[in-house]
Amino acid sequence: MTKIIRTAVGILYHDDEFLILKKQGNWTGWQFVQGAMEKGETPEKAVVREIEEETGLKELEVVKKLDLKADYWFMWEGEKVHKFLTFLLVNAKKKSAIKLSREHSDHKWCSYEEALREIKYDKKEFEKAYIELQKIKSMQKL
Repeated sequence: MTKIIRTAVGILYHDDEFLILKKQGNWTGWQFVQGAMEKGETPEKAVVREIEEETGLKELEVVKKLDLKADYWFMWEGEKVHKFLTFLLVNAKKKSAIKLSREHSDHKWCSYEEALREIKYDKKEFEKAYIELQKIKSMQKL
């Protein structure tokens, strides 16, 4: 039997920096805030909930649900899992102190280049999201 997980991924930014978290547990590495959507929950609500749970940040604005999707398969505790990812651009209105959940051991705000270099997965999606963010920012300046 296959288990399906729908995940909201928050590409969280403030000004020109992006927040990445260092995952600990079954694998380690840098990633964006993400988590499974609960039954009946929209990607927008899920990503805000996950950001609050994993970082403690509250002043958030979901700027755009991106037209980017990814999926992959893996085995977890003897069960085949198909994970679907939805990516959202989220603006942290304030860079408040981060209160990490136990899922993560560290965090950092960093430039696009550093975030792209550091994240373990979703690099192509991040490149596309960054281009979209630059378009949104240029439209806001008009």
